[in-house]
Amino acid sequence: MSKNIIITLLGVLALGLTACDDGRIYPDTDTSSEGKTVVLEGTLEGLENWAGNYRVSIAGFEEADDEYAQVSKVITASDVKDGKVSVELSGIKSEVKLVRLCVLDRLRRHIVTFKETDISDAKETVKMEVGTVDISMFNAIQQNFFNTTCANCHGASNRAAAGLYLTEGKSYDALVDVDSRKLEDKKLVETNNAANSVLHMVLNELTVPGISMAHHDLVSEKNEETILPLIDNWINNGAKEN
Repeated sequence: MSKNIIITLLGVLALGLTACDDGRIYPDTDTSSEGKTVVLEGTLEGLENWAGNYRVSIAGFEEADDEYAQVSKVITASDVKDGKVSVELSGIKSEVKLVRLCVLDRLRRHIVTFKETDISDAKETVKMEVGTVDISMFNAIQQNFFNTTCANCHGASNRAAAGLYLTEGKSYDALVDVDSRKLEDKKLVETNNAANSVLHMVLNELTVPGISMAHHDLVSEKNEETILPLIDNWINNGAKEN
Protein backbone atom coordinates (compact mmCIF):
# COMPACT_ATOMS: atom_id res chain seq x y z
CA MET A 1 0.00 0.00 0.00
CA SER A 2 1.43 3.39 -0.99
CA LYS A 3 2.31 6.05 1.57
CA ASN A 4 -0.33 8.46 0.18
CA ILE A 5 -3.11 5.86 0.55
CA ILE A 6 -2.11 5.15 4.15
CA ILE A 7 -2.19 8.87 5.00
CA THR A 8 -5.64 9.24 3.37
CA LEU A 9 -7.06 6.28 5.32
CA LEU A 10 -5.71 7.64 8.61
CA GLY A 11 -7.35 10.98 7.88
CA VAL A 12 -10.73 9.38 7.20
CA LEU A 13 -10.46 7.33 10.41
CA ALA A 14 -9.69 10.44 12.45
CA LEU A 15 -12.72 12.26 11.06
CA GLY A 16 -14.92 9.27 11.85
CA LEU A 17 -13.76 9.15 15.46
CA THR A 18 -14.37 12.86 15.87
CA ALA A 19 -17.94 12.51 14.60
CA CYS A 20 -18.81 9.79 17.14
CA ASP A 21 -20.41 10.57 20.49
CA ASP A 22 -17.40 10.67 22.76
CA GLY A 23 -19.46 10.68 25.96
CA ARG A 24 -17.75 13.85 27.11
CA ILE A 25 -18.92 15.67 30.20
CA TYR A 26 -20.24 19.11 29.34
CA PRO A 27 -19.01 22.19 31.20
CA ASP A 28 -21.20 23.58 33.94
CA THR A 29 -21.70 26.83 32.03
CA ASP A 30 -22.27 27.66 28.36
CA THR A 31 -22.21 31.39 27.67
CA SER A 32 -21.74 33.63 24.67
CA SER A 33 -22.13 37.30 23.86
CA GLU A 34 -24.49 36.43 21.00
CA GLY A 35 -28.10 35.26 21.18
CA LYS A 36 -30.88 35.66 23.72
CA THR A 37 -30.49 35.92 27.49
CA VAL A 38 -32.78 34.54 30.19
CA VAL A 39 -32.53 35.71 33.80
CA LEU A 40 -34.09 33.28 36.27
CA GLU A 41 -35.14 34.63 39.67
CA GLY A 42 -36.86 32.92 42.57
CA THR A 43 -36.51 30.96 45.78
CA LEU A 44 -35.34 27.38 45.33
CA GLU A 45 -35.88 25.03 48.25
CA GLY A 46 -33.81 21.84 48.39
CA LEU A 47 -30.97 22.98 46.13
CA GLU A 48 -28.31 21.74 48.54
CA ASN A 49 -29.49 18.12 48.74
CA TRP A 50 -28.77 17.12 45.14
CA ALA A 51 -25.94 14.62 44.88
CA GLY A 52 -24.02 12.50 42.43
CA ASN A 53 -23.95 13.38 38.76
CA TYR A 54 -27.02 15.61 38.88
CA ARG A 55 -27.02 19.35 38.19
CA VAL A 56 -29.87 21.74 38.99
CA SER A 57 -29.72 24.02 35.96
CA ILE A 58 -31.31 26.65 33.80
CA ALA A 59 -31.24 25.08 30.35
CA GLY A 60 -32.46 25.62 26.80
CA PHE A 61 -34.14 23.06 24.54
CA GLU A 62 -35.18 23.20 20.89
CA GLU A 63 -38.24 20.98 21.41
CA ALA A 64 -40.25 19.86 24.45
CA ASP A 65 -39.27 16.20 24.03
CA ASP A 66 -35.55 16.79 23.44
CA GLU A 67 -33.44 14.41 25.48
CA TYR A 68 -30.46 16.76 25.81
CA ALA A 69 -30.17 20.48 26.53
CA GLN A 70 -28.62 22.70 23.87
CA VAL A 71 -27.30 25.23 26.35
CA SER A 72 -27.20 25.23 30.15
CA LYS A 73 -25.86 26.80 33.30
CA VAL A 74 -25.64 25.05 36.65
CA ILE A 75 -27.26 26.75 39.65
CA THR A 76 -25.06 26.50 42.73
CA ALA A 77 -25.16 27.66 46.35
CA SER A 78 -23.06 30.68 45.37
CA ASP A 79 -26.02 31.92 43.29
CA VAL A 80 -28.17 32.18 46.43
CA LYS A 81 -28.31 35.62 48.06
CA ASP A 82 -30.59 36.18 51.06
CA GLY A 83 -32.41 32.98 50.20
CA LYS A 84 -33.11 33.96 46.60
CA VAL A 85 -31.51 32.95 43.32
CA SER A 86 -30.69 35.12 40.33
CA VAL A 87 -28.99 33.29 37.46
CA GLU A 88 -28.34 34.47 33.90
CA LEU A 89 -28.13 32.15 30.91
CA SER A 90 -26.82 33.92 27.83
CA GLY A 91 -25.83 32.91 24.31
CA ILE A 92 -29.16 31.19 23.62
CA LYS A 93 -29.48 30.49 19.91
CA SER A 94 -32.64 31.24 17.94
CA GLU A 95 -33.39 27.50 17.56
CA VAL A 96 -34.01 27.17 21.30
CA LYS A 97 -37.72 27.45 22.08
CA LEU A 98 -37.94 26.44 25.75
CA VAL A 99 -35.91 27.40 28.80
CA ARG A 100 -36.34 25.24 31.87
CA LEU A 101 -35.50 25.20 35.53
CA CYS A 102 -34.59 21.54 35.54
CA VAL A 103 -32.17 18.81 36.51
CA LEU A 104 -29.59 17.48 34.05
CA ASP A 105 -26.98 14.79 34.34
CA ARG A 106 -23.32 15.43 33.54
CA LEU A 107 -23.92 14.67 29.86
CA ARG A 108 -26.61 17.37 29.87
CA ARG A 109 -29.41 14.83 29.54
CA HIS A 110 -32.75 16.04 30.83
CA ILE A 111 -33.95 14.27 34.00
CA VAL A 112 -36.84 16.34 35.41
CA THR A 113 -38.34 19.81 34.93
CA PHE A 114 -39.71 22.10 37.65
CA LYS A 115 -40.59 25.21 35.62
CA GLU A 116 -40.35 26.24 31.97
CA THR A 117 -40.98 29.22 29.76
CA ASP A 118 -41.42 29.58 25.98
CA ILE A 119 -38.92 32.03 24.50
CA SER A 120 -39.57 31.34 20.81
CA ASP A 121 -41.07 34.83 20.31
CA ALA A 122 -38.80 36.64 22.75
CA LYS A 123 -36.31 39.28 21.65
CA GLU A 124 -33.04 39.65 23.52
CA THR A 125 -33.62 39.34 27.28
CA VAL A 126 -36.31 37.40 29.13
CA LYS A 127 -36.97 37.55 32.87
CA MET A 128 -38.08 34.15 34.20
CA GLU A 129 -39.67 34.56 37.63
CA VAL A 130 -40.39 31.15 39.17
CA GLY A 131 -41.50 32.16 42.67
CA THR A 132 -40.84 29.61 45.40
CA VAL A 133 -40.11 26.13 44.07
CA ASP A 134 -39.41 22.90 45.94
CA ILE A 135 -36.59 21.43 43.86
CA SER A 136 -35.58 18.73 46.35
CA MET A 137 -34.73 15.26 45.08
CA PHE A 138 -37.76 13.79 46.83
CA ASN A 139 -40.18 16.30 45.31
CA ALA A 140 -38.69 15.60 41.88
CA ILE A 141 -39.51 11.92 42.41
CA GLN A 142 -42.97 12.72 43.78
CA GLN A 143 -43.95 14.99 40.89
CA ASN A 144 -42.39 13.01 38.08
CA PHE A 145 -43.01 9.43 39.18
CA PHE A 146 -45.21 8.82 42.21
CA ASN A 147 -47.90 11.25 41.01
CA THR A 148 -47.85 10.06 37.41
CA THR A 149 -47.17 6.32 37.73
CA CYS A 150 -47.98 5.13 41.25
CA ALA A 151 -50.63 7.27 42.94
CA ASN A 152 -53.56 6.04 40.90
CA CYS A 153 -53.36 2.69 42.70
CA HIS A 154 -51.72 3.99 45.85
CA GLY A 155 -54.12 6.53 47.27
CA ALA A 156 -55.37 8.94 44.59
CA SER A 157 -58.72 7.12 44.29
CA ASN A 158 -59.23 6.96 48.08
CA ARG A 159 -57.88 3.43 48.06
CA ALA A 160 -54.25 2.50 48.60
CA ALA A 161 -53.05 -0.85 47.31
CA ALA A 162 -51.35 -2.81 50.11
CA GLY A 163 -52.21 0.12 52.39
CA LEU A 164 -49.37 2.13 50.87
CA TYR A 165 -50.11 5.78 50.13
CA LEU A 166 -47.85 7.41 47.55
CA THR A 167 -49.78 10.65 47.22
CA GLU A 168 -48.30 14.03 48.12
CA GLY A 169 -48.01 14.65 51.83
CA LYS A 170 -48.22 10.94 52.67
CA SER A 171 -45.62 9.13 50.58
CA TYR A 172 -42.49 10.07 52.49
CA ASP A 173 -43.76 8.90 55.90
CA ALA A 174 -45.22 5.79 54.27
CA LEU A 175 -41.90 4.75 52.73
CA VAL A 176 -38.77 5.82 54.58
CA ASP A 177 -37.58 3.33 57.21
CA VAL A 178 -41.01 1.65 57.22
CA ASP A 179 -41.11 -2.15 57.59
CA SER A 180 -42.48 -4.04 54.60
CA ARG A 181 -45.74 -5.94 55.11
CA LYS A 182 -44.78 -8.41 52.39
CA LEU A 183 -41.05 -9.03 52.79
CA GLU A 184 -39.74 -10.06 56.18
CA ASP A 185 -36.85 -8.04 57.63
CA LYS A 186 -37.02 -5.54 54.76
CA LYS A 187 -37.92 -1.85 54.75
CA LEU A 188 -39.77 -0.13 51.94
CA VAL A 189 -36.96 2.42 51.83
CA GLU A 190 -33.85 1.64 53.84
CA THR A 191 -31.93 4.87 54.24
CA ASN A 192 -28.51 4.76 52.51
CA ASN A 193 -29.19 1.30 51.06
CA ALA A 194 -31.16 1.33 47.82
CA ALA A 195 -30.31 -2.25 46.85
CA ASN A 196 -31.88 -3.58 50.08
CA SER A 197 -35.00 -1.40 49.79
CA VAL A 198 -38.28 -2.95 48.65
CA LEU A 199 -39.01 0.14 46.53
CA HIS A 200 -35.86 -0.52 44.50
CA MET A 201 -36.65 -4.22 44.18
CA VAL A 202 -40.19 -3.87 42.87
CA LEU A 203 -39.24 -1.17 40.38
CA ASN A 204 -36.06 -2.75 39.04
CA GLU A 205 -36.72 -6.50 39.15
CA LEU A 206 -39.16 -8.43 36.96
CA THR A 207 -40.40 -10.51 39.88
CA VAL A 208 -39.97 -10.18 43.64
CA PRO A 209 -40.85 -13.16 45.86
CA GLY A 210 -43.74 -12.14 48.11
CA ILE A 211 -44.93 -9.35 45.80
CA SER A 212 -47.73 -10.49 43.53
CA MET A 213 -47.80 -7.61 41.05
CA ALA A 214 -45.02 -6.97 38.54
CA HIS A 215 -44.46 -3.26 39.18
CA HIS A 216 -41.50 -3.13 36.81
CA ASP A 217 -43.93 -3.52 33.90
CA LEU A 218 -45.44 -0.12 34.77
CA VAL A 219 -42.13 1.72 34.39
CA SER A 220 -41.68 3.45 31.05
CA GLU A 221 -38.41 3.11 29.15
CA LYS A 222 -37.58 6.76 29.80
CA ASN A 223 -38.26 6.47 33.53
CA GLU A 224 -36.17 3.31 33.67
CA GLU A 225 -33.22 5.31 32.33
CA THR A 226 -33.73 8.50 34.32
CA ILE A 227 -36.10 8.25 37.32
CA LEU A 228 -35.11 4.83 38.68
CA PRO A 229 -31.42 5.82 39.00
CA LEU A 230 -32.62 9.06 40.60
CA ILE A 231 -34.61 7.11 43.20
CA ASP A 232 -31.58 4.97 44.01
CA ASN A 233 -29.39 8.07 44.28
CA TRP A 234 -31.91 9.68 46.62
CA ILE A 235 -31.99 6.61 48.89
CA ASN A 236 -28.21 6.15 48.93
CA ASN A 237 -27.70 9.79 49.87
CA GLY A 238 -29.88 9.70 52.97
CA ALA A 239 -33.44 9.61 51.58
CA LYS A 240 -34.03 13.22 52.66
CA GLU A 241 -37.48 14.76 52.45
CA ASN A 242 -36.30 18.27 51.53
